[in-house]
Amino acid sequence: MLFRKKSVPGKKESGEEVPVDFPWLRYIGMNRLGFTSAQAGHLYFGEWIELFEAFKIQHNFEMRRTLYKVEQEEEISSLDVL
Repeated sequence: MLFRKKSVPGKKESGEEVPVDFPWLRYIGMNRLGFTSAQAGHLYFGEWIELFEAFKIQHNFEMRRTLYKVEQEEEISSLDVL
């Protein structure tokens, strides 16, 4: 599953550098994604980000009971409009 936006480790959107919090990465990998400590430590960062993005979508679905918002730009009156 490909996502539109990828996080860059150690960079904020403003370009400011921040340290990567490895204990937090391992904690989330173990307690939210279900890996053991060793498995969470062996994941590539890109793979971890993709799994976490999928987890966030699933978590939001479970909490809000909805996957997306329907936004209709203009009212469709007939099939000819399409």
